[in-house]
Amino acid sequence: MRLKYLVLWIFLCMAVPAHCHPLHLTFTNLEFKTQNNRWLLTIKVFTDDFSTNLKRSTGYESVPDNKQGNGEADKILKTWLDTRFRIWFDKVQIPVDTWKFDGIKVKEDASWITFVITAPMPVSEIRIRNTILMDLYSDQKNLFLLTLGRKQSAYEFKNKDKETTIELRK
Repeated sequence: MRLKYLVLWIFLCMAVPAHCHPLHLTFTNLEFKTQNNRWLLTIKVFTDDFSTNLKRSTGYESVPDNKQGNGEADKILKTWLDTRFRIWFDKVQIPVDTWKFDGIKVKEDASWITFVITAPMPVSEIRIRNTILMDLYSDQKNLFLLTLGRKQSAYEFKNKDKETTIELRK
């Protein structure tokens, strides 16, 4: 049932013209890579919304080129994300300063922001708090997809439902 939100989101994105998006929607994917105990966190956001929100929260309109190796992009994005997206594994928060910024890709009207998190698989639960762009739009919706091996589950976050706990089966 939760995967219907993912399918709906894909159809809506295809139907919305690049110059106008009346939807206030983000898509976040968290995937566990078993071979190296790494998590890949990818956030897809409309570039104009991201730029507006980044400017309001950090003073930067865009992310500097990370190829210079000075860590400025990492610092700016972690500042932006710190209060907007939180993860707890088995009731222990994974601090955003332990995440490694892996890159940002901008294509047409969307930006994909990627982080790598090194942490073992939680035993009992994953808690997610997702308020990305909710300080910008009251009708903001954030879709979230968790991938653990072959199992995927989807969740929706909005102003009244900013947090969820995902129970893991043993």
